[in-house]
Amino acid sequence: MNFWLKICKSLFFERNIMVLSLTVLFIIIAFFSWYPILPIFLQELGASDFQIGFAYTLLAFSYSLMQFWGGILSDHFGRKLLITLPTFFLPLLYFLAGNSSDWKLVVFYLVLSQVCSALQLPSFYSIIAESVPKNKRGTAYSIFELFVVLGITLGPLLGMILIPKISIKYLFYLTSLVTFLCALARVLWLRETYHQRIKINKEESKRALFNQHIMIIIIALSSLIFLFNLTGNGPFISLYVKEVMNLDKAYINLLFTSGGLAAVIFSLWGGKFIDKWGSKKVLSISALGMGLFIILWSFSFSLHLNILCFVLFYTFFQSCYIAYGALMADITHQASRGLIIGFIGTTTGLIGSLGSVLGGYLKVHFVPASPFWAGVFFAILTSVLLVKIKE
Repeated sequence: MNFWLKICKSLFFERNIMVLSLTVLFIIIAFFSWYPILPIFLQELGASDFQIGFAYTLLAFSYSLMQFWGGILSDHFGRKLLITLPTFFLPLLYFLAGNSSDWKLVVFYLVLSQVCSALQLPSFYSIIAESVPKNKRGTAYSIFELFVVLGITLGPLLGMILIPKISIKYLFYLTSLVTFLCALARVLWLRETYHQRIKINKEESKRALFNQHIMIIIIALSSLIFLFNLTGNGPFISLYVKEVMNLDKAYINLLFTSGGLAAVIFSLWGGKFIDKWGSKKVLSISALGMGLFIILWSFSFSLHLNILCFVLFYTFFQSCYIAYGALMADITHQASRGLIIGFIGTTTGLIGSLGSVLGGYLKVHFVPASPFWAGVFFAILTSVLLVKIKE
């Protein structure tokens, strides 16, 4: 009992962290009840493989592009408004997507939902940073990412239970209802952390965004996104399991479930490493850990060793996400935090999205493990460039 009390106390040490973490958990559970089978849903509505691939490109592009504007608006209107207002648009968009019988309309509504989510993201990072003391930011981001990965783990399980019983459109409706309730919760219980309202000054914005320090950060974090898209966020792990290891879909699910559970456990105390050692050092070590263990995993054909290497890879993967959020807080100041986080998110997302294209090219023209070796290169590059970043 004392153990669980300590966990509860450590998890909910600040109201904003609690509200954001719980609402994100419920939204992601509902969202991931149908998102893993979205390609099949689009296919059933008549989309070809090329059209599905193009749809996913649009979703990724819109999510990256709009973070910049979300950051600008966050600094002008405040964090709470930029979190709550888009959340109220999401239920309508999910409902319309689920009610559509044309795949192009489904994609259109989901692109708009990605725009809303992108507008929110800089305010998420900012409000977490501003809700806790600087020496607690690592723990705060760790808690938030704990609930994110928990939702990603539980959502497909919910879908697995419900999909044989109900049509997928009802999962969209469920997501709409859950998101609406979470929007109300955010209006009622989120507290604003940014009370200064500033006018956008073009000259000051240019100086804040276009300087050598920001350019190094963008190159380093673009390299990190390349690493993500060549490994954990790309299709190459699943393809490698099927084509090289000759294992089935059940083993792929086992791998990612094991990795997800390890990420949940790590998130319970992973932020304490950041509070102790700093976000930059933890991010650098975690990137190298991803590169090392994805290669060891690709060589591990023993079942238990293969799962162990993947679990360690995924733990470092989760650590990168936690440290990334803390680093965003450490390298920004409150007055321009939304602007800079949005700009970095947009540029690194657009540049890093080429990682999947690079991985596909390497896989076709070289060996199946080529994307992972490219990931090692970007892991080392990320670590080297992070050293040059001043917090």
